Amino acid sequence: MAEAAAAAQSAGGGIAHIYSLPPAQEALARHLAHIRLALHFGLEMGVLLALWLLLESGLARWLAQIAMRMSKRAWMQTAWFALGVLLVFNLMVFLPMNAMGHGASLQAGISIQGWLSWLRDEAVATLLMVAVAVPILVFGRWLLMRSPRRAWLWFWLASIPVILLGALILPEVVEPLFDHFEPLTATHPELVVQFERVVARTGTRIPPQRMYLMQASAKGNGLNAYVSGIGPTKRIVVWDTTADRMPKDEILFILAHESGHYVLHHLAWGIGMGIAGTLLLLWLMMVLSEWLLRILGPRWRIGSITELQGLVVLLLALAMLETLSEPVGNTISRAIEHQADVYGQEAIHGIVLDPQRSAVAAFQQLGLAWLEDPEPNPLVVFWTYDHPSIQSRAEFAARYNPWMPGKSPRYFPASPETHSGK
Repeated sequence: MAEAAAAAQSAGGGIAHIYSLPPAQEALARHLAHIRLALHFGLEMGVLLALWLLLESGLARWLAQIAMRMSKRAWMQTAWFALGVLLVFNLMVFLPMNAMGHGASLQAGISIQGWLSWLRDEAVATLLMVAVAVPILVFGRWLLMRSPRRAWLWFWLASIPVILLGALILPEVVEPLFDHFEPLTATHPELVVQFERVVARTGTRIPPQRMYLMQASAKGNGLNAYVSGIGPTKRIVVWDTTADRMPKDEILFILAHESGHYVLHHLAWGIGMGIAGTLLLLWLMMVLSEWLLRILGPRWRIGSITELQGLVVLLLALAMLETLSEPVGNTISRAIEHQADVYGQEAIHGIVLDPQRSAVAAFQQLGLAWLEDPEPNPLVVFWTYDHPSIQSRAEFAARYNPWMPGKSPRYFPASPETHSGK
């Protein structure tokens, strides 16, 4: 740690405060890292185990029999079966795992949300999951019954507008179900003025009426700011914890980072890669499902993927593939986040006094608020982190100085002050 700080101080114009925590918080952060890791893999293994047990125990077959007694129509049978599977699944896996995670956050002081409020959010999330997943499963089985060999392709084509619609309505429909939002101009007009400077610098077209404050302090002590939505729903959202507790220059860096996702077309790339990845995932899901049925179908008493229980086989195959492919998606995500870090640090050059110091200080505050482990295991980062570790981000920010003689910014044209040595 000392060597890294010394290197950063030499390369970064005197910055020595690379991410670190006081001893008590560091011990808590390391303990919390173990809990988070256990919950992360516990959730993934819990999903796989629950789906496996549904098939092995005969519970899936029993739910299918109930669904067929509830209605003679195939689509209604699928709806009842999907509802039963999702509710059992939620009670077996998601609810207990989420409860353990919330308990750990409460103990660490990251969350202050009471259990009744938390249960309300869980209930809303469950209703949303049911409202979305049941029609999807009904539609998926309908396709399977009509085109067993090409259902994955037709399902993929139908998923494209759904993905785009989801990105469009998320800020307007889903987010307000969990948190309160209000215009930033009504609470922090001075911050809006500063944000507009960054917006103008980055070329992001987000007017003041699309800048919002989220009342995060009602539930926790975390810090964040983000840009969400597409087209007419695109907006800047700042948590009130961030607006009230962080210096303006650090907030501007976070905002510039988020703006970078738009300017560098990360959202479009993400949607595009998601659509392409979904195509591959659905094809592999069908291949793996057919293999599972050949090997274990007689044991599970499932003769065809078109049967009601076949939906559980498809979900099991999908969960297996998502677990194995997790590092791929996270590696891409970390690369995108690093680009946004670089963009954000360059974007605030000339707006704040010292971009390096502002970026490093922002990471320090974020790491402290979320109690991130200062020295995470590289394998854990590779497999589970969708952002680079706070330590690596802070160290890079301290070293990155494209305004020194002989260097140039990556995303902004050089100017006379670029090589001023600032």
